[in-house]
Amino acid sequence: MRELDQAMLGYLDNFYEQASAMEQADFEALLEWQEPELYRLVCGKDKDERYQYIIDKIAQSLAGNTTNI
Repeated sequence: MRELDQAMLGYLDNFYEQASAMEQADFEALLEWQEPELYRLVCGKDKDERYQYIIDKIAQSLAGNTTNI
């Protein structure tokens, strides 16, 4: 899914390097999810509190706002 790839790359380009080790580990854990489930999470159709702060940053990146939250 191209849109999902763009969303994840947006996080990598804008937030990953500055993220804490825990946040980086959580992001890497998200990469292990199956695409349909990850897509639903990124689109906001499903919720998982563990990853919400990363999903918020992904949304921020997609909106073109790359200042840290």
